[in-house]
Formats: sequence, structure tokens, C-alpha cells
Amino acid sequence: MQNIEMIYERAIVTEQPEADKSRLHYYDKGRNRYISIPKEDVSGREEQLLSHFFVPISQDGEASQSSSLEQAWWAFLIKDGECPAAGAQRIRFLYMKLTEHDRDGFLKAVDTFFDHALLVVWTGDRECILIEEASDYPIQKEDGQTFLDVLAGDFYIAGRLFIGRFGQAADSLRDTYKRETEAARKAALFIPEQRVTTIEMVVPHLFLAGSRAELSSLFAEEQEWFEADEDLRNTLQLLIQNHLNVSQTAKQLHLHRNSLQYRIDKFVDRTGIDVRSYEGAMLVYMICLMSAQK
Repeated sequence: MQNIEMIYERAIVTEQPEADKSRLHYYDKGRNRYISIPKEDVSGREEQLLSHFFVPISQDGEASQSSSLEQAWWAFLIKDGECPAAGAQRIRFLYMKLTEHDRDGFLKAVDTFFDHALLVVWTGDRECILIEEASDYPIQKEDGQTFLDVLAGDFYIAGRLFIGRFGQAADSLRDTYKRETEAARKAALFIPEQRVTTIEMVVPHLFLAGSRAELSSLFAEEQEWFEADEDLRNTLQLLIQNHLNVSQTAKQLHLHRNSLQYRIDKFVDRTGIDVRSYEGAMLVYMICLMSAQK
């Protein structure tokens, strides 16, 4: 996709986004450039493919916002405008991708579910960010899961949510937005079964994408073992996700604690990898991911 101009002869690559509603507009993170292509040159399937490689930019974004403050945030993130004043020193973005173009229903769901007010800035027809100011009760991953359940059950809108990290309310937030937008896109590619994701969940997959061949060579036996014994792989992966809490993991698996401990000890004896250490847990988790993907 680096030679996009060769694929689409009428494509335009610029340093700033073009203001032309007759074209599709994308941000190329790798080259820090904006791409615009005439709509008639792109089929429906090609548009979906381009959205996987580049960040879609909505040209109607400013008009789509429901308040002047939301318009200011859109201009800051998309048009390189000034950073709007915030009520807190630290804020973060929550990235939503919806299956339905029902903005009224989504806004009603946000107002109904969350205790504190959130700004909603639309970045596409079915994509938006929620701007959350730092407080004593930040939105947790479990809150996001419940919100998506409410959204689907009461408003018939399915969606994905990527929770960003808090940062200073300054111009650097624009770069944070671009990086996290890319991380959210990769989360949808690497772990599509997870509806709520964070940067911590994506990072192992980024490392795995860059070192998969080496890991497969070093730990081929363990990978084959996990592929043949899915129960063992799921057990160890759940143990790591539960912060190595044997009692909690045994309860979730409906196992006696001693039975689970026996499985863990047997794995450690056979492989020499101590899953109870930080380094061992990270390595086992990576091998679990490789075998699950295969």
C-alpha cells in the first residue's frame, strides 16, 4: 500500500487533509501524509480494504458535532487546530466503532449509562471518540463491557471500544490520538473476539507480529503441545490473565485448587518455563497466542 498513487492514478497525497467532499480521505500513519481519492475510483470492497491500512477521515466531521466544544476538539484532532481548554489537567480518549449509523440512539445510551458527562466527537459515520476527564471514578474495562451490553440490548447497536490512556491536556494529545487510533485498528485485526480492548492487550500481539518466526523456532515443542491440548493452553492463559491467582482460576475452571496446581507443576517440570515468574508468564502467554492463532 506504499505505492497508492500507482494503484489510484487520481489519488492526491498531501501534508494536510484536503477539503473535498467528492473524495475519500485517509491518513497514512507510516508516512504522516493524507491521501484523497475520487469516490468513483473506489469500490465498496476497496474502501473497506483501504480502511484497514489507513485511518479514514470524515470531511463532514465539523458539521457532525453537536456542540461548539465538540467541533473544537474535532478541529484540533483532524485539522491541527488549537487544543481546546479542558476541565481537568489530564484526559483520555475512548474509541468507539459501531455497526449501526444511529447517532441519536448512541448519544442517548451514553447519557443514560455514564454517571459523568462525556464529550462525543464523531470521526466517521459510525466511529467516534468519547473524551473523558480524569476523576476519582475513571471508566474501567468492566464498565465498557457493560455499556456495550446495554448498547446492544436496549438500543440494538453493536460496537467495539478501545480505551486509551490518560495524558496532559496539551497539543501532544493530537499525536496520542493518532497512535491510539492505529492501536485500536490493530486490536480489531489481532483480537476481533474482544469487544473492549486496551493498549496493554495489543502490545503482546505487536511483539508477536515482529518475532513470530524466532519464537516458533525456539519453542516449537511447546507450541505443538498447546495446539494438541487446548484445555492446557486455555488453563495457563486464564491463570496469567488472573495475575497467577490459582484459587480464582480454579474456581472459574470448576477445578479443585490442588488439581490446577498439579497441572501447573507438570507444565513447569516438562518445559522448564516457570509460569509463576513474570518473565515465564509473559513467554507462556506469547506461546498461547501463537498456538491459538494457528
